[in-house]
Amino acid sequence: MAFVIAGQESRSRIMRERWDRGRNATQRYKRRLSELVKPGMRILHAGCGWDRLEVSRPYIGTCKVVGVDLDPRVASMYHSEFHLGSLAELPFEANSFDLIFCEYVVEHLDDPASAFREMHRVLKPGGRVLVLTPNRYSYKVLGAAITPHQFHIWMGRIRYGRGHEADMYPTLYRCNSPGQIQRLARDIGLRITQSELITNGPTWFERFPGLFMIFDVFHRTIARQEALRHFRCALLVELQKPESAAQTSDSRRLTPAP
Repeated sequence: MAFVIAGQESRSRIMRERWDRGRNATQRYKRRLSELVKPGMRILHAGCGWDRLEVSRPYIGTCKVVGVDLDPRVASMYHSEFHLGSLAELPFEANSFDLIFCEYVVEHLDDPASAFREMHRVLKPGGRVLVLTPNRYSYKVLGAAITPHQFHIWMGRIRYGRGHEADMYPTLYRCNSPGQIQRLARDIGLRITQSELITNGPTWFERFPGLFMIFDVFHRTIARQEALRHFRCALLVELQKPESAAQTSDSRRLTPAP
């Protein structure tokens, strides 16, 4: 039995490494961000936390990096200029950022329309917003939506160990599908330049080798089959503030996706 378990753990470790080699949503998000960032930009890490995933840290030497978050603990942990504040009321002047980005934040927003309206306000004309968030129709979101927050905390302890409970915020999923974001963008005046559904791999089951291998097959299947893309884990969306009022009018005539 010990030999079988050891074999399962070895295979699941190899599978995890394969997903970590640039195939997961976080890596795709970081690659796109690196393509958008140019030296000298003023960039805003919205809902930055302490940058656990090292998203904005690579740019502190070439750009003006600013973070904003509601959690007062972040003030002593973030690596760059930090502002305590809500995404629904950003403490910045209009037209002050070249690029705004946020990962795994939108799903926690009580009023995503206000947050995107504020991002539109503080973004320079032609500036972009890059968002990574769970996909509303993935099994992870569907499972999270029908379970209490205490269950999420319990799962967090299994995945990350004790001590991470304070970082497990309630999820609301009020703007987590391509259609929802497109309708919101149209109403606010942002133009979607890229939208992609990506699978993260079976990250929930890293400590359960048998389940990990079963769900690895599922994730590889939905990653390959475009017809099954709506079941993928994450949604990566890039939006742009138009340069002119005419472009804003054009963007509002877009037909929302399902």
